[in-house]
Amino acid sequence: MTAAVLTSPAGARRLAGLQTLAMALLVAGVSIPLSASEVVGAGWPAKLALVGRMALLVAVAWWMLRAAGRRWSDVGLRKPRRWWRVALAVVLGYLALGALAGTLHAAVLPALGLAAPDLSAFSGLRGNLPEYLFWALPVAWGSAAVGEELVARGFLTDLIATLLGGDIPPRFAVFAAVILQGLLFGACHAYQGLGGALLTAGVGVILGLVWLWTGRNLWAAILLHGLVDFVSMTAFYTGAVGGAA
Repeated sequence: MTAAVLTSPAGARRLAGLQTLAMALLVAGVSIPLSASEVVGAGWPAKLALVGRMALLVAVAWWMLRAAGRRWSDVGLRKPRRWWRVALAVVLGYLALGALAGTLHAAVLPALGLAAPDLSAFSGLRGNLPEYLFWALPVAWGSAAVGEELVARGFLTDLIATLLGGDIPPRFAVFAAVILQGLLFGACHAYQGLGGALLTAGVGVILGLVWLWTGRNLWAAILLHGLVDFVSMTAFYTGAVGGAA
């Protein structure tokens, strides 16, 4: 595409549609064959593959951003204007995630006849320090907090909003994009069962709202995601109830 086509609204939406489809297919292609159940307790080749696939997704997203004449800062990886707002968003987001999990487990999942999220894949972390350190540090704070937020909340949400922007008002397009990326995020966690996918979709939506509330800035979502997954992995290691989103 020429620069003139890319800068036109129709051209930008066309490129956004192609990139959204390509990234969704790539995410599905690398997520389905290698879930947590295949990695917990496995050797280092599987663990490197888990981290490496997120590095691949980030690299492809970066390449697509460049193809559209954009940078990571355009989708949220930039210094926040107000760090206190980031801290507040992390606290409120953590409370919202707790309320979401409690409501789903107590009311929504039973009403729908769905089982609780299947987190048995992480049972191998209990008392296993090397396994715990891998999941609590490079996975929770690396591929999950940084990688997933760059790809899902930053790159994909912005792409979907651009794609929808010609049909509905921009503000509604962004909210719709937050919901759609959350659904895709939940689908990537289908190994946890339908209940787990539903819960994780809600987590993705809340993280998207945190991104939006902080001025489309990724730092609050990154910190919140890392905190939630770190606490979850620690809960598994110590034998307490918990699970990673």
